[in-house]
Amino acid sequence: MEIFDVQLILLLCAICVVAFFYSSVGHGGASGYLAVLSLFALTPAVMSSTALVLNVLVAGISCVMFARARIFPFRFTLPFLAGSLPASFIGGVMTVPNKAYFLLLGAALIVAAIRLSFSSILFQGPVKDEPPPFALAFIAGAVIGLASGVLGIGGGIFLSPLILFAGWSDAKTSAAV
Repeated sequence: MEIFDVQLILLLCAICVVAFFYSSVGHGGASGYLAVLSLFALTPAVMSSTALVLNVLVAGISCVMFARARIFPFRFTLPFLAGSLPASFIGGVMTVPNKAYFLLLGAALIVAAIRLSFSSILFQGPVKDEPPPFALAFIAGAVIGLASGVLGIGGGIFLSPLILFAGWSDAKTSAAV
């Protein structure tokens, strides 16, 4: 490897840009990292583990910032977390064929792009400002955790739209969760 490998420098710059923009809204950025890493033709194992580490780092920093600002909704977050942690571990140890992985990842990224493109239309409903029932949030967390574990993608890409669409909270609380 050369000291100034152009592809490596481009990859690192792209990851820094993704981290900056995702962290500015309280997310970890795993979907962005995966999109960038796929452009550099890395293997699914490298992509998912790299995205996971970067996502945990950036989301962890955001979590600390929300907690310091005293706007981290622990009671709201707990049922989602309780369901997602074991399910994401199970998804993370599952082996998915490369073709299936890229199809699932592509579908998730397309859904995210559509969500971002039409977010002002999709999430115009009233905000109830009450968390969902524990069982519903636990099941939603488990499903999201499993998908996140299989793809190595952050759960925020699935959870934030769910919280907003269901009217359980506003965008700020959704980002903190």
